[in-house]
Amino acid sequence: MLAAITDRTRVVFVCNPNNPTGTAVRRAELERFLAAVPEHVLVVLDEAYKEFVTDPEVPDGVEYTRTRPNVMVLRTFSKAYGLAGLRVGYAVAPEAIADALRQVYVAFSVNMLAQVAALASLDAADELLERCKEIVAERGRVRDELIAAGYQVPETQANFVWLPLGDQAVPFAEHALDRKLVVRPFAGDGVRVTIGTREENDLFLAAAREFSPRTA
Repeated sequence: MLAAITDRTRVVFVCNPNNPTGTAVRRAELERFLAAVPEHVLVVLDEAYKEFVTDPEVPDGVEYTRTRPNVMVLRTFSKAYGLAGLRVGYAVAPEAIADALRQVYVAFSVNMLAQVAALASLDAADELLERCKEIVAERGRVRDELIAAGYQVPETQANFVWLPLGDQAVPFAEHALDRKLVVRPFAGDGVRVTIGTREENDLFLAAAREFSPRTA
């Protein structure tokens, strides 16, 4: 990404944890990148899945907005807070960037119901963190079970796991759908699977164990 930056580049996005793989950029690597990015380039750290991060080496991007004038962080209430349908999130940035953002954002893009729900969610932080802990525990169990079943699954810091299935991504998704399970295939690349309840995850794991290229 750094090598792709030119004099014409104005913005680069770093999704941390990444979507759809769930992998994360750790502090040392991110700081080397930020130090090398020219000052005229805005670095946007997309941290939609921050609440699910358990690796202490994955930094909180907000700290960089206090020391670097060209860093902005995006967060959302769609994931850990469960407000996906309301489409509400926020940005944290140095004052100059925030002022520029106010000039171009879509006015009234967050309705009153979404604002009320977001504020209520902030008051339920303990409940939120408990739910995140449950998802993180299931995330680890599902990954371990998939690896035991022969799948290659990268370490994930999000609320999903990634199966790099290549050409078998779409057949795998069809196999899951036949069992009334919906996963997200990326044709020719892999499949993203959101972590649900233990019962839901067990149904998925059973389907994953049944799958082979011959079933496609």
